[in-house]
Amino acid sequence: MTMINNITTLDPRDEGIPSPAIIAIRPTNLNGKTIGLFSNNKPHSEKLLRMIADVISERHEISGIIEHNKGGHQWTAKKEDLETLAPKCDIAIHATAE
Repeated sequence: MTMINNITTLDPRDEGIPSPAIIAIRPTNLNGKTIGLFSNNKPHSEKLLRMIADVISERHEISGIIEHNKGGHQWTAKKEDLETLAPKCDIAIHATAE
């Protein structure tokens, strides 16, 4: 008796055509800058962001740190959250962790 086993594989890649990305302007250095830490509320994400900010603080004379937690990783950031955070910081770092 001959057995035939079929295996179906799925390709998870998006078949759409990617749109061109616009890269935000980067400052030449971080001295005097305020850093925004944007957490997605996954476990350890705020700790990871603070560790990153600590390393940056050791290397640059930053003027401050603003922290924001968007409340959940299941959805994108609310426009209001981004509009509130943006004027308060010069750069923003978003992190996810587990």
